[in-house]
Amino acid sequence: MKDALWGIGQVWLRYFSVFYKGMGYYLVTTFIEPVLYMLAFGYGVGGLIGNLSAGGMHLSYRSFVFAGIIAQTVLFQGFYEGAYGGFIRMYYQKIFHAIAVTPITLSEVLWGELLWDASKSALAAEVVALIGVATGNFPVMSLLTLLPLVFLGSLLFSGMGLAAAGFCKNIDQLSYPQYLLVFPMFLFCGVFYPLHTLPNSLQLLAWFFPLTSVASLARTLTLGFPFEPRTIPILFSWLLFLLWLSRRSMFRRLIK
Repeated sequence: MKDALWGIGQVWLRYFSVFYKGMGYYLVTTFIEPVLYMLAFGYGVGGLIGNLSAGGMHLSYRSFVFAGIIAQTVLFQGFYEGAYGGFIRMYYQKIFHAIAVTPITLSEVLWGELLWDASKSALAAEVVALIGVATGNFPVMSLLTLLPLVFLGSLLFSGMGLAAAGFCKNIDQLSYPQYLLVFPMFLFCGVFYPLHTLPNSLQLLAWFFPLTSVASLARTLTLGFPFEPRTIPILFSWLLFLLWLSRRSMFRRLIK
């Protein structure tokens, strides 16, 4: 166990050392995206809508949508880092093969990959939360209370992305899960509007996908929305399944 943790830590540190060299660019782009969303939706659309009622609360649309952007950031950053980042490191850079010929095992490489993807995604989500605190939309303590959620959510979507990287034969095929899974979740899982505005059938479908639970918990932790008990079993079921699927797909892809 100690050797396995050491190996996973070395993989994570290897990725961090590469990331650190370009961290300035990453932070600038990470700050810009939520600011643009806030300006476009929080002030643009929010100026048309004003306040709304959701979860038994009356609040500004800007606060509502900004909490949703935290969930959207977890989805996009986690999936794209796992899918495109994982595919490039596996197929083009051959990093998985290079590390696996060292005393570090392939299993440890994959755990290190997943944990790094989740760490990078969680950092982006915390940047969004920090902007929300700075603009007065969230309380300061939400920066701490959100950490477990954004990390586990990031791990979940990183697993989804890495599973896609393992199954896809070329990088162009990653468009399939992107358009068939990621974009539908982005549009229908309550990022931009309360789910009760959808027909009942679409509400049931939205709750099947994990992003709905992430968005619901994000609003509970930042805005005080009522806690939905079903979010926990939904999230952990998806998390366990996608971690298993991502590792299985990558083992089948890498071990000939």
